[in-house]
Amino acid sequence: MLLQKIRDYATSWLFYTIIGFLVVPFMGWGVSYYFDMSMPIDVAGVGDSRITLQEFQHAYHQQHQLGTRSKQEFLQQFINELILVQIARKNGVRIGDQQLRNVILGLPLFQERGEFNRRLYAQTVRIQGFTIPIFEQGLRYSLLAQQFREGIIDSALVTTIELDQIISLLKQQRELQYLVLPLDKYLGQVIVDDTSVKEYFDKNHRQFVHPQKVRIQFLELQMSKIAAGIEVSEGELKDSYQERITKYSSPERRQASHIFLKFPENASEEEVEQARARVQEIARAIQLRAKSFDQALQEAQADKSDQLEGGQLVTISRGMFDNTAIENALFSLKQPGDVSDIVQIPAGLYLLRLDGVDTSRTKQFEEVREIIGNELRLQKAENKFYELSRDLANKAYEHPDSLEIAAESINSPIQESSWFSRKGGDGIAANPKIIDKAFSEELLSDGLNSDLIELEHGNVVVFRIKEYQDTVPYSFEEARVEIVKILQHEKAHKILANDIETLKIRASQGVSLQTLATEFGGIFKNPGMLGRKGIELVEPAVLSAAFRLPQPTSGKVTLGSTVLANGDHVVLEIARVLQGRKDSMSDWERRSLIEQMVKHTGSSQFRGLLEGLRTRTNVVTYNDRI
Repeated sequence: MLLQKIRDYATSWLFYTIIGFLVVPFMGWGVSYYFDMSMPIDVAGVGDSRITLQEFQHAYHQQHQLGTRSKQEFLQQFINELILVQIARKNGVRIGDQQLRNVILGLPLFQERGEFNRRLYAQTVRIQGFTIPIFEQGLRYSLLAQQFREGIIDSALVTTIELDQIISLLKQQRELQYLVLPLDKYLGQVIVDDTSVKEYFDKNHRQFVHPQKVRIQFLELQMSKIAAGIEVSEGELKDSYQERITKYSSPERRQASHIFLKFPENASEEEVEQARARVQEIARAIQLRAKSFDQALQEAQADKSDQLEGGQLVTISRGMFDNTAIENALFSLKQPGDVSDIVQIPAGLYLLRLDGVDTSRTKQFEEVREIIGNELRLQKAENKFYELSRDLANKAYEHPDSLEIAAESINSPIQESSWFSRKGGDGIAANPKIIDKAFSEELLSDGLNSDLIELEHGNVVVFRIKEYQDTVPYSFEEARVEIVKILQHEKAHKILANDIETLKIRASQGVSLQTLATEFGGIFKNPGMLGRKGIELVEPAVLSAAFRLPQPTSGKVTLGSTVLANGDHVVLEIARVLQGRKDSMSDWERRSLIEQMVKHTGSSQFRGLLEGLRTRTNVVTYNDRI
């Protein structure tokens, strides 16, 4: 569905373009009448332009289905986009008709099977509440802002000195050894008495509570259920079969082995003829049965000249190669075992042996009847599903205090969940999207309907809180086991911390970590010289701590400590540091690093520019109106 498609591209510039077309179309360039011919209420003034309440509400409602940003945050983004468009236009940046057309044709959001689909385009735009002219005007402004933004970011410069400094750090190596003191060893030494448990409970009883719980009412819309109620005629099934018959057909495919003699680079006519003579000699030996094709193939594979090679080709069907010489020769062979004449391509000469044939086959109508029926029903259900999804979202938003009207709009019963906490529950309450939203302040405090939530493709939900149960305190007996564990860990970590400090002092006095590990019952490890990517050799927390330590001075070591994810404590020692060499990166790595640095520097410069533009632009907001 549309929302999922947008999320699929949320890590690229496409996401910002899509968000832009939801935000920018109603920014005050003569299209406010799209909503209301009466005097509009402003929520912000940006220079000579203004953002009306109607414009803001429409854009916010559209984007609110994609995320959970507050209205204030969204208004600031709205203002930023408007400022970018204004400055871009002042600087003569334009988006031409052809550029706009190319972007629309290339957006995966409007493509079906890799090609632009005008029906899908019109449908998607309509579902979002736009006309095509309004959408295209908004997209033009979004692209304008994006082009200006990217122009700033991509024009950032990275100096050679900066690059060398980063390479020196990234490729730095450190000589590491460390010891681990296991938490379990210390836990086994700790005893917790009942008095301590009771005292802890009395002081901290507020933290021992049964969690919040909710029950929800919800409306669920599933494309599959809509499709199940749609009838498809016999004529439609057969027409679809004929239209897509190539989909149910598999072409003839052939397997082959080859012997290939590669031409020298920039081969002369004489070298080509010498190569041909060599292949002819091989072919003649096979024809006269002086050797089998397999023997010739083995000789080719053992050849040391780096010109003769042999092996199996991929399974071949017609149309796989731009140069049809190979497939023409292969498909002219009659039966497995037949060997082709010499085949010449620009790179060299082939001998081919046909090893097997998968004949072409077309599935009969009855074999695919059910598949076709399901596809047609889903196609017919798609438009209905999108329309009902839009109605569901709109009605739930326009009537936020109840699901009754939304239920009537899609002719669906209101369902109810069982009680569940933030850890989830049964059925719909097991979905993380439902759990996160159910415990949001918007739904718990304000008592509103949720926005449209897409559980998966073709399955959307709107819900509201029916009942809420606040936290309930534990009794002392319920809390006892948990408190014992807390006190055990507190005492164990305290003893551990003291031992770690003792270890560091003695190590600084010259006692080896290996000796100290034996004395304190720890585990000694000596991975040696490591780079920043040595995570396969040591725990991530140890590696991170090792590269945070200062470099050791001459003749000394640097000591540090850290705690692992399982609670074990570590003392680590850096004996030596080697800076990364300028030539330690491949050309590809250097280019990739430069791109990252340009993006980082450019993004920082862009944020500074935007802040400056906002400072120089007269921006007035009316937060009480949104």
